[in-house]
Amino acid sequence: MKKKAASILLILMLVIGTAATAFAVERLIVPDMTFGGDAITLSLDEAVNIMQTTGSSAETAALNKTSDEAVAKGYSESADSLSDMLAAYAGAGISYSSMAESQGITELNENITKLRRDFAKGQLDANYQAEMNKIEATTIETYYGVLQAEENLRVAKESLINQQKIYDNTMKKFKLGTVAKIDTLTAESDLLGAKNQVASAETVVNSAKMNLNMLLGFDLMQKVTLTDTLKLVGAPDGTLTEFIEGALDNRNEIKGAAFAADIQELLLNNLKYRYPSNSSTYLKQQVAFEQAQKQADDAPMQIEMDIRVKYMDLADQERAVQAAEATLANAKEGYRLATITYDAGMNTLTDVQSAQIRSFQAGQALAAAITDYDLAVYAFHHAISVGTTRLPL
Repeated sequence: MKKKAASILLILMLVIGTAATAFAVERLIVPDMTFGGDAITLSLDEAVNIMQTTGSSAETAALNKTSDEAVAKGYSESADSLSDMLAAYAGAGISYSSMAESQGITELNENITKLRRDFAKGQLDANYQAEMNKIEATTIETYYGVLQAEENLRVAKESLINQQKIYDNTMKKFKLGTVAKIDTLTAESDLLGAKNQVASAETVVNSAKMNLNMLLGFDLMQKVTLTDTLKLVGAPDGTLTEFIEGALDNRNEIKGAAFAADIQELLLNNLKYRYPSNSSTYLKQQVAFEQAQKQADDAPMQIEMDIRVKYMDLADQERAVQAAEATLANAKEGYRLATITYDAGMNTLTDVQSAQIRSFQAGQALAAAITDYDLAVYAFHHAISVGTTRLPL
């Protein structure tokens, strides 16, 4: 009996092991950090197109648009139904019947429903575009995360090459008796530090690539080669006045605030002949209307300020890139001169290492400055259109 039980247990273990192996193969689990599969080349535009047409975000946007269309249709049908009923009562010489009011069939409900109908119809495309903008913004940020990480890795590798040269040069000088032992120890420590920086940069690249793969719905370890590079994108075409006018015409926040104020105004007007102006019910609704109206009045100014701030920020970011470029050029030249003077015995190893560190940091700073500027440009394009916020209907 024990032998039979042991045999059954062995068979189960083999089956479970086989199933686990099959599951692992199906998920394409890679035992190391090597990205594989047939290489996929991917531009930024292609990445955005994938995200806007396939995947969970695109599906959610499509479902939301279908839902908005259904809501708009519902408002339209309700408005027609209320109009027909009120017309029937009016035809019978009844302005407001107890039956009509008990069923919620009033001119107020009719007006609110029509207002919601018109708003919903006019907001369908804008809501969908806002979601597309949000998807685009997320994709661009993730794509640039890989670009910046890869540039930082390139800078780290360049720094490692320089540190290796410094180490080799220091060891030659030590053998010739022109430098002290402490210099070789310092050079060795800095070389190990540079190797660690490369390893850390590779970790960031791998994480950024996995994040992009996951966003796009690829296998986590899919090999993807980005065809875009980290460089400045073109500034938006137009004048500040044109940008502000475009935002005031298109931004969802302005439309939403105006719609909310219109609803509150209808509710207030409905109370004017039903409650005294000093009653609690009337005063509460008056406050609600005034608050909504204030938000509607303030919204255009807030959007204008948003555009002006982003516009100034673009100029600041562009200057930051120019400064970073100059700083990197100066740092590289400083490192070159420090190396020459060190070889001539006119400065110390510490001076060379300091110059190398400044060059390394300047390279990373330039990558960050370009990334920040490009992301600001894309965000500005979204800001002067409908924005990235959909409105509930």
